[in-house]
Amino acid sequence: MNGYIYIASAFHTVNRSKCGRGGAWIDNDPHFWTSTEPPTWGICRNDIRRKTVKGDFIFYVLPKHGCHPQMIFAWLQVAEKITHLSAYHRPDLVSKRMGNKNPNGNIIVDGRGAYNRFDGGVHKHQFHKLKDEYVIGVPRASAMLDGRGICSLAPAFLSTLTSIIGVSGNRAIDIITRAGRELSEQQTNDLLAWLKSA
Repeated sequence: MNGYIYIASAFHTVNRSKCGRGGAWIDNDPHFWTSTEPPTWGICRNDIRRKTVKGDFIFYVLPKHGCHPQMIFAWLQVAEKITHLSAYHRPDLVSKRMGNKNPNGNIIVDGRGAYNRFDGGVHKHQFHKLKDEYVIGVPRASAMLDGRGICSLAPAFLSTLTSIIGVSGNRAIDIITRAGRELSEQQTNDLLAWLKSA
């Protein structure tokens, strides 16, 4: 079991009633917006998603200029990886389909496997890279924090990252880097323990 951490720069808020992306849009990937379906990750950072295997943990960090302090806002343990077309036809993932809604789903194909028009052209240029990798999380081992949880842990975020990863920096990006960072099993477990301690 490994871990991966990256800054999800499009994810500005965990509050569904507020704006994300500088407008009225609330980011949809990772998708934790339903309580009856498992968390999923299917669009952002396909380079990292391609490397993940069952059991790995992904940690998602808010951008520096989001609606909340910069901090890990969610984590997901990989249960399985399937194609977007398979995800579209899964009965337990129906609300993850893209449609005229906000937050939208994160299944980027339509029922035939073609590019979903409800993505609005945003990812059309890389559709061929995205459509084959859709991650489904383990519900009981994945979580998305609310604004209160983020604010409670944020003051110790940088010092905790420095301690666990062994790299110092004045900003999260100095430690995580733009490419993201792979974590060992020990680092992953230490980060999970800290997140659950709040």
